Amino acid sequence: MTNVKLEKAIDQGDYLLALITVNNIPDIGDKSGLRLLCNLEQAIAACKKLIAEGYRLTDYWTDPDVGIVFTLKKKK
Repeated sequence: MTNVKLEKAIDQGDYLLALITVNNIPDIGDKSGLRLLCNLEQAIAACKKLIAEGYRLTDYWTDPDVGIVFTLKKKK
């Protein structure tokens, strides 16, 4: 089943790195795609929350083995 995961901030020297992942495990009962869209909304809301805390969205990508990943950075 698809879900959204906010990883604990990673210390990268001068920056904190946050990753938000929508995994690609299919939800068999989601015939319409609504669950995926709800998870994307949840991930976007998490991104907006981090942006309000001083992070900035630096990258987003999809990976067939992982899912959709949003990368946000914040200067310490």
